[in-house]
Amino acid sequence: MTTPQGKPPRSIAITVACAFAGLVSLQALAAAYRPENRALAAKVGAPWLPTFQLVSAAAALVFLVALWRLRRWGLWGYLAVVAAQSLVLLRIGVWSPVVLLFPALVAGAAAWSWDRLR
Repeated sequence: MTTPQGKPPRSIAITVACAFAGLVSLQALAAAYRPENRALAAKVGAPWLPTFQLVSAAAALVFLVALWRLRRWGLWGYLAVVAAQSLVLLRIGVWSPVVLLFPALVAGAAAWSWDRLR
């Protein structure tokens, strides 16, 4: 099924999932250098942590936009960023399964709409 322009129709599931995950990434961008994050970075001995959060949240936004535009590489890039974030959080000892809530939503929406991705 395609639109008159030959493109696959927009997926509502991917749009909603990317919107929610994008809001989470925007919040991570805004909170990257908050005093609480700097204190955590100092406590665990990782002064690079706020910068990592800023860069990885920005990359996640880029990949979410690509996925919203129905590109498969956007999904793979987003999942790679989430994996990197999870590894860093696991390494410093603050990982929680809640971290995977929005990535699971995005992956589920992409699986639901796999035939529309190109």
